[in-house]
Amino acid sequence: LDSPQLKQQKGQDVVMDMLSEMWKKEFASVNKSKLETQEGRRLAVLAGLIAHLQLTRYKDLTAVESNLSTWNNNLVKEIFALDESRRLGLFLDAMPLLPQHSSENNHPFPTHFLYWADDEIQYLLQGTIAQTKAREVRAGVGLVIREWSAFFLKEHSESLSQTQILNAIFSAFTSVLSRSFGDAAGRDLDGKGRMLVPLVDMLNHDGEQPNVSWKWHVGEGDDEMVEGGRGDIVVRTLLDVKKGDELVKCYGWRPSWDIASSYGFVPQIKDERFECSAIPLFPAILDLSPHMISSPTQKTNGDTSLDLLLEINYGPLVKAVIAAVDGAKKVEAKLNEPTNSATNDSAEDESDRPPQLQRLEIVSLFRPAPSQTAKEFPFDRRQPCVVVGTKISSSGNEESHHHKEAIEAALPSFRAAASAISQLRRNYEDGVSSPIKVSLMLTAAASLDGDEWDILALDLMRKGIEDRTSTLLNDGKAADTWCASKNNMGDLHQQCRAGVARDVRDAELKVLRSLEHEILRMLGEKQQIQDVPNNLRF
Repeated sequence: LDSPQLKQQKGQDVVMDMLSEMWKKEFASVNKSKLETQEGRRLAVLAGLIAHLQLTRYKDLTAVESNLSTWNNNLVKEIFALDESRRLGLFLDAMPLLPQHSSENNHPFPTHFLYWADDEIQYLLQGTIAQTKAREVRAGVGLVIREWSAFFLKEHSESLSQTQILNAIFSAFTSVLSRSFGDAAGRDLDGKGRMLVPLVDMLNHDGEQPNVSWKWHVGEGDDEMVEGGRGDIVVRTLLDVKKGDELVKCYGWRPSWDIASSYGFVPQIKDERFECSAIPLFPAILDLSPHMISSPTQKTNGDTSLDLLLEINYGPLVKAVIAAVDGAKKVEAKLNEPTNSATNDSAEDESDRPPQLQRLEIVSLFRPAPSQTAKEFPFDRRQPCVVVGTKISSSGNEESHHHKEAIEAALPSFRAAASAISQLRRNYEDGVSSPIKVSLMLTAAASLDGDEWDILALDLMRKGIEDRTSTLLNDGKAADTWCASKNNMGDLHQQCRAGVARDVRDAELKVLRSLEHEILRMLGEKQQIQDVPNNLRF
């Protein structure tokens, strides 16, 4: 897009002009700060370029087959795209792009979320984080295509149908989402974009036992090549490879729902791998007086319960938890300042937890309104969930130090949530409406007043795991029922999509079962739960 030839032909190819302007804006933002860039926009530029070159390539091949002598004259305004499409012809032909690789009822990416029907997203992924990711990806691509449609139609509609043009853009997006990658240092190449590398982008994923790795390689002093995004991709073996063995590389660690959103599959567990689940931070309905027997009138009026998923309660509680956990981290860092830094570094090096699991992540999942308040507020509610990750194994072994490490990493957020709940109950008992004090939540999150909040936090986490497990199992049964009702046993694509949805659920359920087993062990096989005062039970 920085080619002098393209700059000389400005105004002759509206698609290339549009993509160049998009790239200039992203490039300018990179120069300001790497944090100001949007990876999604860079992916979009690459997808738009691939779609435009593929459409140009398709028209070129069609014209050659038809012996159209006027083809080059009609394409003078697209001469740069034509030259590039011919230069990259073998690469484009090898990619599963439309319209070149189209056939009746055949999609090149049948399990990618972009090719799922709306009702499949709704019913097959119900209750999973993958559903949220699918909707985000589809909405983002839809907005970009709406922005681009006029440019692509103006450039290609004379010889191609609108359906062919839109299908080409969709297939380009799925190709870029599933095949592009960045360098080993991060998510992009020196902050400037993503790469599609012939042959290397055909390597399949193996996050447990990859036998090759790749590296962006330039010679010493070749700063200009790096700046220009040029150099060599060097692939080296990590293990002994025999003739006929498949070469596989690791795409980088990501939870199942995230892998499915980019690649359209969930990797099977060979031995063990890190995986994630979302654990509800608060119960949907909080019993404000668990040690009292409420009268029928009180229950009917909702006097003794609080819907924590209503927006008026949801937003402030989540913000308070995040503030408390952030404050607790600062307190912990300050308390640890006098300790030997080398010892701390050594401890960090021993952990093989992915960096993404080292920070607090709260996601929102939608769930039906609780029965107690569904009549007054009959809409789905957002439920805040903490993402908790541990290493799960194919053997189902639930004894692992990784489970305890995962629970301890999430414990501060649940301590803070337990403090908030106890404050709400105390306010109810005292008949006051005082705001929740973040300072008390911070004290609990940092365990500044001892370990008394640990049992409460573990109990709250255990209840959240029970809630999440029930949701996944019930929604999984509903998805199977929906598939059976469609009576599409011959639809192999839908069966494959249903399989992806099951894999996403199964991965999360394995995490939940492992964590629940460890929590019960930490609580002394439920004995310590019984010692929790009734007015603090969850």
